[in-house]
Amino acid sequence: MAYKRLLIEIGQGVDMHGADTNKAVKKALTDAMHHCCMAGLSEIFEITDKHGKVRLDIDVYVPNPEEVEESLIRETMSFMYDDVGIRIHHGGADPEGIALNGMPKTNILVALAVITVWVNVED
Repeated sequence: MAYKRLLIEIGQGVDMHGADTNKAVKKALTDAMHHCCMAGLSEIFEITDKHGKVRLDIDVYVPNPEEVEESLIRETMSFMYDDVGIRIHHGGADPEGIALNGMPKTNILVALAVITVWVNVED
């Protein structure tokens, strides 16, 4: 199969209170998905059945990669695509939060998601 990249999209997700890695990852994936419309799949490539024609590679960057639940990524992204590759990397950010109104200081966690869409251009 001859896959060619159609799209690379980047999303950011932040959990401002509690530094929940998986909440931030889900927000990053949703953010990246909301930035793109892949009209070219149907209008240029005339793809009606994505099976065997479209592949997603997802790279997630977080401060604590061991906390990422890969099943969450798969559930979030596989609603339309069955060929999804996932790689989890150390990255993102975990800046110090602030204390408001006498409450304890919050923890912030920033996740990045990079979605690469590949199209099989061979028939």
